[in-house]
Formats: sequence, C-alpha cells, structure tokens
Amino acid sequence: MTPAVRGTFRLGNVAAVAARWGVAERLARAESLGAAYRACLASTVEADARAAVQAGKAWPRERRIVLHRELLGPGREEDRNATLLHECAHILADRRHDKPCRHGPLWRATMAMLGEPPTARHDIPYLSREARARYVWTCAACGRDHPFVRKPRRRILDCHCRHCGPDRGTLVQTVPE
Repeated sequence: MTPAVRGTFRLGNVAAVAARWGVAERLARAESLGAAYRACLASTVEADARAAVQAGKAWPRERRIVLHRELLGPGREEDRNATLLHECAHILADRRHDKPCRHGPLWRATMAMLGEPPTARHDIPYLSREARARYVWTCAACGRDHPFVRKPRRRILDCHCRHCGPDRGTLVQTVPE
C-alpha cells in the first residue's frame, strides 16, 4: 500500500486488485462494454478510514474507487468484494452511458451483469451507523435510538422522535455503548 491523500492508501488499479482478491472473472462479465470496461480496469482503488459509515465511493470521471479501510480486515473478504463490484458497476454504467446512473436501472442492469444483487445500501454491521455512533439520542416514549456519527447540527430540544411525534417523542442524549 502506498500513501495517496492524507489517511488514504492506494491499493493499485482495479485489474490488479480484482485479480488479487479473486473477483477478476466476475468483473470480466462486463468485457462486452468495451471502453467502459477498460476504463474500469484502469481505475485506481484506494482505502480510507475517514468515511464513517460509507463502505465505498466511486468517482467515474476520475476513474477512482475508495473503499473503507475496515473492509480490508481478515474475515471481511465477502463484504470487501461486494463493495468493490458495487463501485465498479458505478464506473461501468456511468462511462458506458456517459451520464451519472446513480442506483437507477442502468446501474442495476450492470450489477446484474456482474452477478451481484442490485442493492444500493450495505448491511455491514461494523460499518453501521449504530456501531460507529458517537452521539445517541433516545426517545423517552418508545425507547428507539437515533444514532449519529457526527455531532448533530440541531439542538436536541428542537427535535423529536419521528415515530412518536412532537408531543410524545421527547429525545434525551444517551451514551453510546
């Protein structure tokens, strides 16, 4: 790993990383996309721990993918590979159609081509908002927790539980576990 930006480490290009992680064959299913496929393979893959709950991010124009550093730990290969393919699908779809496809039908079709479920949100417990919360507001009525990774911008007095409403849903700050 070589340092890139502060807190970020360059892992290599998609072709090398996919081969090392054993997902090159899955990625090769998109070879029919031509220039978009070649651009994806040449894209840089980096690891970063600054994104609080985001597993990955793709910048198709810059041909760059950033994965959360937590995904590189032992036993997390399945989450890491799924996130890499998810971000590669963004680059493939956006470059193929020459527009941002976000998580729309063109991106979902690309995910299906790669053999991945077209889900826009991850279900990775160690990257969840609950696991990484630094601030937790709890509803006094129903006991539901409202976790925040960063300090909330609003005052707790100005907010209420969305399930209980402003009359019953008074929030109190609790200490995260």
